[in-house]
Amino acid sequence: MSSPLRSCSPARTHGFALIIVLWFLVLIAAVATYLLANARMEIAIARNIRSSAAAEALADAGIAEALFNETDPGASNHWRPDGATHRLRLAAGEITIRITDETAKVNPNLATDGMIAALFEASGIEQAQARRLGATIADWVGPQSAPRPLGAKLDQYRAAGKSYGPPNAPAQSLDELQLVLGMTPQIFATVRPYLTVYTDTGPPNPDFAPPLIQRALALAAREPVSEPPAGAGTVPAEPVSEPPAGGGATPDAVTPADAQAANPATSAPSSAPVPGEPERVLGVEVVARLPDGGAFVRDAVVKIDPSSAKGYELRDWHRGVLDN
Repeated sequence: MSSPLRSCSPARTHGFALIIVLWFLVLIAAVATYLLANARMEIAIARNIRSSAAAEALADAGIAEALFNETDPGASNHWRPDGATHRLRLAAGEITIRITDETAKVNPNLATDGMIAALFEASGIEQAQARRLGATIADWVGPQSAPRPLGAKLDQYRAAGKSYGPPNAPAQSLDELQLVLGMTPQIFATVRPYLTVYTDTGPPNPDFAPPLIQRALALAAREPVSEPPAGAGTVPAEPVSEPPAGGGATPDAVTPADAQAANPATSAPSSAPVPGEPERVLGVEVVARLPDGGAFVRDAVVKIDPSSAKGYELRDWHRGVLDN
């Protein structure tokens, strides 16, 4: 008589072997699925990186195209800095170029506190608060130690519980103005598109100024003329002497041109704007889009300077924000 254990042993052995093989196949399939999914993810990441790099290069090419246009010797060929959209279709994709006039904005380092206050008032801020902000910003960038009547210096910041005070120097970036006493994120977001730190002249140029700047200029014109922030780059005018009774020049009279010729160290730099010729500082925004969906935004600020070797001076260069 055979043992039951001996008769069942081959079937059980085959069953266990089959189960082990099936589990092994499942494990291999799981590992293969993971490796395949991971490979697809790596490929997608590499594709996105390549697309982003190509879009960035295309956007930079758009900046070069804008500079080529704006440095053209023929002024009639220049694009107007009015924010109009210029679309160019290239083999690699499409670029959209917008050029604006930075000189049509308010430079807090050079503008009077009245002009700055007018900008806030034109943007919808109550007049009293607008004047306080204008004076406080002027105190932020001005080197004087005493605050304006509506402004604030170190003592006022300490009294407000701030651990910092005004640097008493021109602002290096617009974001710095968010630290000014009384400034809120909402107010700053409203006026930021109308501010600049890249121009060399004080009052905004009304030629291509947006409606809000034009309104600010009108409001500032009704206010008493106030002094620009001390040390903001302005040069006090020399007193004009009366000509002699005979109408001729005195033998000892020295003209500014003679003084510069005698002292080359005081001569104006080659990048100084030509008298009577408006300064051209342009904001350039380029949006590059690729056929595969890649996109990149490049923002730059350039000063057109025919006297320089390249014909322009780069003042800002950063990645922009893509509007949906």
